[in-house]
Amino acid sequence: MSLDMSPLSEWLNARDDGPIAVVTHRNGDMDTIGSGVILARAIEGARACGLYIGTLARKMTEGMELGFMQIDADRPAFPRSIAGIIVVDCASPGQIGFQLPDAPLCVVDHHSSASDPWPDGTTIIRGEVSSTAEMVWEWVKASKHLPNSKYELTSEDATLLLAAIISDTGRFKHSRAGCHRRVEEISEASGVDPADVIEQMETEDLNHSQRISILKAVSRSQSHEAGGLVVAMTRASTHEGMVAHALLSAGAHVGLVHKKTPDGMRVTARASRTATELGVDVGALMKAMATRLGGEGGGHPGAAGWSGQCHPVELESSLLAALSTEMVE
Repeated sequence: MSLDMSPLSEWLNARDDGPIAVVTHRNGDMDTIGSGVILARAIEGARACGLYIGTLARKMTEGMELGFMQIDADRPAFPRSIAGIIVVDCASPGQIGFQLPDAPLCVVDHHSSASDPWPDGTTIIRGEVSSTAEMVWEWVKASKHLPNSKYELTSEDATLLLAAIISDTGRFKHSRAGCHRRVEEISEASGVDPADVIEQMETEDLNHSQRISILKAVSRSQSHEAGGLVVAMTRASTHEGMVAHALLSAGAHVGLVHKKTPDGMRVTARASRTATELGVDVGALMKAMATRLGGEGGGHPGAAGWSGQCHPVELESSLLAALSTEMVE
């Protein structure tokens, strides 16, 4: 499947001289970090920044010189001479986690569902692809032929792109058309074997207390039925994504994991490939949760999240209500 990334080049060409900020979303998952870092490396005068680098992204970038600037949510600092901001892998402004300065804005994203709109005048480049990293790769390929392009894909960069794609597709279970071709292109261009990347990703460095916490979260899960599908729900104190995947491995079609945070509550949702083929879209479910409860939510059919203020009991009942009306057609 072809993907036209020329609007990004046009947006960049229209910017005056000055630095470009490439902003990642506040959860700091592998796709947003990998996409942000590679895009910043490929754009002269750009720098990746965001609130947080998640566990997997931190693991995969260990020992690398990322040039990533961590933002203070209470006092976000950007150059006064900033020429523009590119937000990557972020469905809505609320998912950034801090207030952006007034500057030309471009969004590069692949999510299908979001709870709040971008400001008027934003250039939105949304691709029907499995991951934002695939969009970055398509732009990198095209930009190599542009005047003054100096970027060359390194094995380190290829590892980040491949890890982003592998992570966001759930080890290719939720891959869309063109995904495998792009993985093959990145591998051929760099010599990096995707199997080696998967092995590196799956080498988990969990301590004893984290393992116990994950097992406890799985053991206290409750199962429900929605439209003939099995939905497992639980609360967790750490590694919600791993807990959700464990619920799927245990037989659930959909895994929902909620966690208390300093700002309220957060829900992590995962759906199996069988569920998404039957029409389940947890991205739409999390968007519906934002409509019901406020906060912000969205994602794509196989993986999504919601965050906001809500009592845990109300949250669970709202999730079940939304399941019956929003998830299954």
